[in-house]
Amino acid sequence: MRSMNRRNFLKTSAVAGVAIGLSSPYVRAQSATTINMMGWSSPKLKEIFKRAGKEAGVAINYDVMPTKWNDVMQKITLWGQTGYSGIDLMMADDLISGLWGMNGWAEDLSGTDAWTKNSGDTVDNVTVLNNAVGGVYRSFFMVGLEPFFFNKSMVAKAPTTWEEMVAAAKSATKDRVCGWRPLGGEGHAFNTVLLTLNQAGADLATLGDPATLSALQFMYDWVHTDKITPPSTVSEDSSAVDALAAAGKAAMWWSYEDSYNTIVGLDNTVVTKDNLGVARWPKGPSSDVGLVHGWGFLLSKFSQKKDAAKELLTWLSSKDIIREIAIATSVAPPYKSLFDDPQLVKTLPILTAGPGWADMIRGAKFREPIVSNPAVTQLWSMFDHLGSYVLSGEKSPEDAQAWAVEEYKSIRG
Repeated sequence: MRSMNRRNFLKTSAVAGVAIGLSSPYVRAQSATTINMMGWSSPKLKEIFKRAGKEAGVAINYDVMPTKWNDVMQKITLWGQTGYSGIDLMMADDLISGLWGMNGWAEDLSGTDAWTKNSGDTVDNVTVLNNAVGGVYRSFFMVGLEPFFFNKSMVAKAPTTWEEMVAAAKSATKDRVCGWRPLGGEGHAFNTVLLTLNQAGADLATLGDPATLSALQFMYDWVHTDKITPPSTVSEDSSAVDALAAAGKAAMWWSYEDSYNTIVGLDNTVVTKDNLGVARWPKGPSSDVGLVHGWGFLLSKFSQKKDAAKELLTWLSSKDIIREIAIATSVAPPYKSLFDDPQLVKTLPILTAGPGWADMIRGAKFREPIVSNPAVTQLWSMFDHLGSYVLSGEKSPEDAQAWAVEEYKSIRG
């Protein structure tokens, strides 16, 4: 869900330190058609969008989504089910795009300029996702990751395996803090469980295999057996983890890419670019693949202005505009050629931190099978509950797996 949640979008848009105003090649003299777009509140992006009429010949009437995620999902699900034509473009994260794409409510952008002109430069992770879902349902403006972070003052070198991570966490600090334990917050537990399932090599078609149990056992143990993140911790959402890290109370943790800037920028932080380590995830029994997430512009199948919307998408997907969006919102771009762009690197040092962004996202997966099945909302809820059951200790790994197998069968039919 988070990729770019409400809190993050507002925060990064407000604090981005590089001015917007780069020239665009898409300057038009004609009067503009107007399309309706729905997205998150962001003053910086609204300033970019204001230029669309002049530069792309298609003006944007912009409205903001509800602040609560459940309200967002209810609203856009109803729009899809009823064929609502009042919205042409939406800012879509993985869940929105999966819901609309898999249920036939989103236009396939495969043959549009927005995709064909940029497909060769777009990160491989997106191509893998498009193949999995059978279409191009977003014109991406960002592709992020949950990197593995560590405090070099406590852990000199990044661990390379789950076992090394546990051993390093036990010896790193008195409190043995290695985040995180996301409960009752913004729905991050499903990210954690998908990450570990992928690294364990779990059978994502059934969840009934030994590798699935291995992943759940690993999550359970880091809280309840090894107490790397103590069970007394009620919940650690991304804000809490950022604060712990900045205070020097976390040896290792995972968070979203924008947390790099947040942690080093917080008042009284003890973490600097010199002692903030960034690495690929320690390898599980099967792999060290990460979990990518992305936001993009989705074209409604019910739009009455598809031609104008596609022309606007050509402008929005151009490298110049993508660079502006990345600078304005402090998010990683979807284009490989921008990873070493001087303006972006200045704003987003995460791009050159550790092994470098290209290596960080190598092989990382999107949130399948949630986003590649029409029952997106039910699957999201199921995987989130699965993670919460294990991290909270409400269910043992064996009981959680048994519950998930039956729930999975019920949802998938």
